[in-house]
Amino acid sequence: MILAAHQANFIPWLPFFSKMEQSDVFILMINVQFEKNGWQNRCQVNGNYWTMPVEGGTLPINQKRYVGGQNLVMINTQWINSMAVTLGINTGKIRYDIPTNKNGTDRIIELCKHYSCDQYLTNPSAMEKYLDEKSMNDEGIEVIHHKFEHKIHVFEAFDKWGIEKTRRLIKRRVEGVPN
Repeated sequence: MILAAHQANFIPWLPFFSKMEQSDVFILMINVQFEKNGWQNRCQVNGNYWTMPVEGGTLPINQKRYVGGQNLVMINTQWINSMAVTLGINTGKIRYDIPTNKNGTDRIIELCKHYSCDQYLTNPSAMEKYLDEKSMNDEGIEVIHHKFEHKIHVFEAFDKWGIEKTRRLIKRRVEGVPN
C-alpha cells in the first residue's frame, strides 16, 4: 500500500491532489510546526497570493486559528475535501498524522508502519529537505518519487482545462506507482 503525506495547506495546488489520487492512504500533517509565510494559510493563483491571516504565536498547525477564530485545520480540511470531491478523489483515504516526538524520516517510517504501508510517495525535493531513502528502504519501505508535470494551482487548472480534463490529468499514474 502507498502512503503519501502533506501538510494541511490552504487551497492546495494541483500536484497535491495528484499525490492524493495516487496514494492508498493520504496523511494530512497537522501535528507539525506552523510555517510563517508557508502554504498553510496562503495560496498562489495566477501569480497572485491569497493569504488568510492567522492569530499569532508559534503554535503547531492543529492549534492555529485564522483571525476570526476559525480553526485552521478544519477550514483547510474542508477546502481539501471539497476539491478532492470535485476531482473525483476518494476522500475516505484521508487521515491525520499521529502525535509523535519523531521528525523527518523517522516520522514518515512511523506513519507507514502505523498504516501498514510499504511504499511512500513523495516529491523528489524531500530528499534534500528531510527524507533519507536508505533508512526508508532499510525499514522495508520503498520510496516512490512523485513527478507531476502540471505545477499549477487547482483553480488555474479548472480555468485552463475545465474540471473533467483536470480530473483525467490527476488520474494518470505516476511513473513507478503500480496500477
